[in-house]
Amino acid sequence: MAAAATLFDGLVAEACPVVVSAEDGLIALTREDGAVERIDPGLLARVDGSAVAAPRFSRGDIAGWRLRFAESPDAALAALLPHRAAGYGRWIDRVGLIPAAGAFAVAAAVVVAVGYSAPTWVAPLIPPQWERNLGTALVGDFGDLRCTNPDGNRALTALAERLEPGITTTRGDRAVRFTAINVNFFNAAALPGGQIVIFKEMLRETETDALAGVVAHEIAHVRRRHVTQALVRELGIGALIRLFAGGVGANAQQLVALSYTRANEAEADRDAIAALDRADIDPRPTARLFGKLAKDMGEGEGGFDAEFLQSHPVNRDRARRFAGAYVPGRTYRPALAQGESDALVDACWVRPKAKAAASD
Repeated sequence: MAAAATLFDGLVAEACPVVVSAEDGLIALTREDGAVERIDPGLLARVDGSAVAAPRFSRGDIAGWRLRFAESPDAALAALLPHRAAGYGRWIDRVGLIPAAGAFAVAAAVVVAVGYSAPTWVAPLIPPQWERNLGTALVGDFGDLRCTNPDGNRALTALAERLEPGITTTRGDRAVRFTAINVNFFNAAALPGGQIVIFKEMLRETETDALAGVVAHEIAHVRRRHVTQALVRELGIGALIRLFAGGVGANAQQLVALSYTRANEAEADRDAIAALDRADIDPRPTARLFGKLAKDMGEGEGGFDAEFLQSHPVNRDRARRFAGAYVPGRTYRPALAQGESDALVDACWVRPKAKAAASD
């Protein structure tokens, strides 16, 4: 028994009435002029639900080909035709769309989790010597912008030594070097390889005890290898390897803008508070600095704190952490003597050259 249908052959837009029948395991389409086309049923795909009485089919090897039945095919013909609509893929059709979507969601969550945690386990695999070479080169990028005032550099060294005795003389993997930079940024940043840079506006606008908290925070980023983690997270492993090999056009001023996760920042804050505690430095000035920066967030267009906020997101919780570390009744000592504090403020001041003695 045959069934009436309408054929769109994918060649012309006009519909062609056909009679569909089963012949020796093939689907026979007989046109009005008597022409017969026999098709392997395996080429057909159902394009509607299995409950539809008058089904529709497409053909995988001819784009635009459609066969629309006007009536329900008989049992012999129906046995040759696909019973289900084209699915999403074999395994999806087997398990169902909703379970498959759930599996994709779980897989996506795993990928995100691995991507988020990758910097933590990749960073320790980066050879320290690579970082030291890169950090030295990056600081060298600042060239003549590095402050050379000897009194200021001695004061910066004294501040670092107060926070961690021996830090400026240690060599090898634990070596940390501090450089004042004559650029009008209110910022301090850790660079790869144990390099820490403090910019002029940070030196000039921050009271010394608060600056001690900032420097201790950057030391913590170095010790925890947060810098390398940030490089992996923001550049990716491939770009990072090219950077270490000197193949990426990045410089120190660009890497100063590296940002850390909230977990990194909280960890560095805890280490900084512990360092201030060991050095008997009052943590409240650092708390006031973070409190002011938190208050200024989102206000105006820029300001002297804009650069610091780009790389060190500030919130009031951080200010409260430092304020909460204060011990009432405890005797704290200034981070530096007054003369050293003054020298630190003027670390980027260049003494004018002495005039040549007038000739007789």
